[in-house]
Amino acid sequence: MSDAADMIPRSRLNEEIAKRKELEADLAKFRVDLTTAQTAAAEAETLRATLAKIQGEHETFKAGVDAGITDPEGLDLARWFYDKVPAAEDGTRPTFAAYLGGLKSDPAARPKALGAYFTDAPAAAPTPAGTPAAPPAGQTPAAAAQTAPKPAAPRSAAPLPAANTGAVPQATPAPTPAGWTGQAAAALDRTAYGANRAELLKAADAALGGMLGRR
Repeated sequence: MSDAADMIPRSRLNEEIAKRKELEADLAKFRVDLTTAQTAAAEAETLRATLAKIQGEHETFKAGVDAGITDPEGLDLARWFYDKVPAAEDGTRPTFAAYLGGLKSDPAARPKALGAYFTDAPAAAPTPAGTPAAPPAGQTPAAAAQTAPKPAAPRSAAPLPAANTGAVPQATPAPTPAGWTGQAAAALDRTAYGANRAELLKAADAALGGMLGRR
C-alpha cells in the first residue's frame, strides 16, 4: 500500500522533467546573454578610453592654438614640460591650458627650447651671404678655418669659337667670260657649260686670234 502511495504518476514525472529542461535552457540562454553583455561592456570601456584620448588631444590642441603653438612637435614638447611642473602644496596642478596661458603672457618664463614654437616669437635674423658660420663648440676660429671645405675652383670658360666657325663657305665667283681659261672652263659642269657655251667659244676664239670665227 505504501509502495503504491510512494509511486509518482508518469504524467507528473514528465512535467517535472519538462520544467527541468526549461530551466536548463533558460540558464544556457542567460549564460550567453551574460557573455554578450560582458563583451559589450569591454567594448564600451574601450570606446570610452578612446573618446577620452580624443578629447584630451582636442583640448591639448585647443590650448596650444589659444597660446600660439600650432606645430605638433611644439605641442608635444609643451606637454613634456607641463608634465615636469611640480604640484602645489595642496597637491593640485594647473591645467595644461592654464600652463600655456601663463607662458603666453610671460615670454620670459618660457623654456628656451619651447620659446621658438610660439607664434609671437621673434623670427631669427637671416644670415648675410658670405658670412662664415660660427665654429663648433670647443673649436677655435683658426682651427675651423683649416678644417672648413675649400671653395671649388671656378670653371675655366669654354674657348670661344673662331669667328668663321659655322660660317657657310662662300663659293669662289666664277671668272668673267673674258677671263676664262681652259682650266676654268674644264671645271664647269654640263649645265654651266651649256649656259655659257657662246661666251666660252668667244673666249676661245679670242685666245686663238679669231681662227674660230673665220672657219
